[in-house]
Amino acid sequence: MAGTILVDLEDKVLEVNDAFCQMVGRNRDEIVAKCSELFTHPEDRSISDKAHHRLTSGELDQVSYTKRYLRKNGQVIDAEVSKSAVRDATGSTLYFVTSVRDVTKERALNAQLSHQALHDSLTGLPNRVLFENRLSQAHARTARRGGWNAVMLLDLDDFKEVNDSLGHLVGDELLVALARRFEEVTRSSDTLCRFGGDEFIYLAEELASPAQAEEVAERLLSVLAKPFSLAGTKVQQHASIGTVVLEGTGKAWTELIGDADAALYEAKRQGKGRHVVFTSTMPRGQRLALSPPADPPLVRSGADTPRSSDTAHWDRLNSRSGSPVPLRRYGSVEDVGDNLEARESPDRFSSTALTGLGPS
Repeated sequence: MAGTILVDLEDKVLEVNDAFCQMVGRNRDEIVAKCSELFTHPEDRSISDKAHHRLTSGELDQVSYTKRYLRKNGQVIDAEVSKSAVRDATGSTLYFVTSVRDVTKERALNAQLSHQALHDSLTGLPNRVLFENRLSQAHARTARRGGWNAVMLLDLDDFKEVNDSLGHLVGDELLVALARRFEEVTRSSDTLCRFGGDEFIYLAEELASPAQAEEVAERLLSVLAKPFSLAGTKVQQHASIGTVVLEGTGKAWTELIGDADAALYEAKRQGKGRHVVFTSTMPRGQRLALSPPADPPLVRSGADTPRSSDTAHWDRLNSRSGSPVPLRRYGSVEDVGDNLEARESPDRFSSTALTGLGPS
């Protein structure tokens, strides 16, 4: 049952029902003959005053608005309010009837669902959908004010070894711990996102110069200098970063990620654990069209287990493409580019993605 209040022209309560008494945690004697500001949130009293004025002035016969009430114990209640004038035969106002619906739980649930739709469920970081929205806003601000933005694609080096040797639960713990460390050096104006799997993506806004993008990348990598303590084991995790610096409105989402990916691959080619800024000499998609080297160099993990330095990276690329056909089978750069454009269209990261509540 909705709470109901009858108030006079001075906004003093004439009568109230039990539902409203329960809503604000007061008995009838504590409400009747009192002004409604007694149980209205102080910051929302102006909302009530404006609505009451529009009714008493004759501008409207009924108004609807949302505001917060305060229970006697101090608890805040979100409410939808509908207030109507009751007039006599001559049109004079006799009193007002206010209907109040408690929407506190409803709003909390909506906020929770919205958060789940826009954030990664494991790390709590923004997901691709929210990142694309922030990127669009950054483009708009830069178009008005000028300056530079930068997008950094960060990929963990040899993360598969952690999952293989310590298990996926420890791998998840490491991803969460990494997210918290990255947040420590994330500027308030920037956005840190989990891009998926063992990748993160970072939007650096309003840079003073292109060189500042490299400073941001170095700060991100610096937090990995100290090993992580997980499941009683010290884990030393490194990462590589591919950076794209944007001036003006920047590039389309898919083109931007392709450039960042090309720079990331170059960082790994140079020896991992470093960052590289994209240049026009790095053809977008080149690495996607080529097969891994027939005899790739071997590196050794902490356990002296030989493995290919490129295998995990190629597995990641095949997985990202969403294609059952390995990327190495494509015959040309154009074939791969067309495939990715079709699979990574803007629609995938907008309305369609908002319907899902899981991580990107």
